[in-house]
Amino acid sequence: MKSEFIFFTGIMLLICLFVPVTAVSAAHSALPCDVNGDNMLTEEEVFSTICDYMLEDSPYTLRDVRDASYILTFWEGKPKTVTDYTGREVTFYRPVNRVVTTNPDNSRAVIALGDIEKLVSTDEATRGSCVLPRDDHDEKIVTSAWEDLQVFEGGQLDDLPETNTRREIDYETMAMLQPDLVLDATWYDRADLIEERVGCPAAVAGAGFMFEENIEHIQMLGEILDRQERAEELVDFIRSSIEMVQSVTSQIDESKKPTVYFAPRGAQQGFYDAVEGRDFTRTEAFYEPLKIAGGINVAKDVTGDNINVPPEQIIAWEPEVIFVAWSFTHEPGEPTGVDFVMETSELSGIPAVKNDQVYACVFPYCRGRPFDRNLLNMMYMAKMMHPEEFSELDLEAEGNRVYEEILGVDGVFTELVEHWYFLKEAM
Repeated sequence: MKSEFIFFTGIMLLICLFVPVTAVSAAHSALPCDVNGDNMLTEEEVFSTICDYMLEDSPYTLRDVRDASYILTFWEGKPKTVTDYTGREVTFYRPVNRVVTTNPDNSRAVIALGDIEKLVSTDEATRGSCVLPRDDHDEKIVTSAWEDLQVFEGGQLDDLPETNTRREIDYETMAMLQPDLVLDATWYDRADLIEERVGCPAAVAGAGFMFEENIEHIQMLGEILDRQERAEELVDFIRSSIEMVQSVTSQIDESKKPTVYFAPRGAQQGFYDAVEGRDFTRTEAFYEPLKIAGGINVAKDVTGDNINVPPEQIIAWEPEVIFVAWSFTHEPGEPTGVDFVMETSELSGIPAVKNDQVYACVFPYCRGRPFDRNLLNMMYMAKMMHPEEFSELDLEAEGNRVYEEILGVDGVFTELVEHWYFLKEAM
């Protein structure tokens, strides 16, 4: 009996996987086809509901039968519980086939795990330039990536419905899209409200400037989406990229590592942007890509978040190298953050300025902390600070590997560098 059931269930799974789902049950608090309501599916229950469905004598939908078969086969007939970034326990009573993301870090991770077709809506930054690049005129660049990444029901990433912006969220439209999961950003406190208003599980997840945080993020989403094997492939890739750089810089004497001021918000508005409260005087006390690359952060002992320091402090630190984030896509010849630093008289006495050691770097944010950009920064910074030690590191080849691993598209970095042309200094 058991072998016959497994065979029959397997056939149903194959059939159901190729049948489009046109209606999604709003019930995310009970297992489908759980006849006796004990929160556990048995072979007998699922076998009976499959038979009833095929005989057209069933209260259950095709979605119910398909999900029950999947849960019995892959989840041992039980709900799945995952602990999210905030420590909330999120329980899934159905496999996740329809996903809403509210920030680019989660969108990027879903894509990297191979589930872009599960995205049914997202935020304006994902649809904009935070996952796939655009130029300063909002035109798509690296168009092969835009075209190759097809979303739910076809179309490019910006064809997805927009259900939230930086400050607003459209609960009603989310609910109408009948998702199985909403992945929310870590800087909000609204996951319970999303569950209440949208009617499905909501998990808080995000990336960080520590690569271990990115690894945990990928592993958590791999567990939620049943993409554990793919998640471990991504983890192995991240760790091997780190090891490629760290194996060299760990051998460099601390006295040979330069002191560095890192301006992750760039210098678009000069020293300080009164509107956003950032620009050249905003820094990070800890930026792991810089540390792995063999630099000593001059702000490492500063405490707190959203650190702004006066120009006088930057001068007093006397950094030997300055990295200024490339905030926007500049056209060749336009003033950049590096130009601001090199041409500002107050900064002229800093060793980095006097010795022409002021460099652009990849902007490490984009409505989150994209791990692709931070892997690029790690390799680029290593080559700029320690050119002899990293003379054999092929930044173009490694950059293409980063994007091929995440997006599944080759040659992205080669095209991107024509717009982020400062990277050519390390090639």
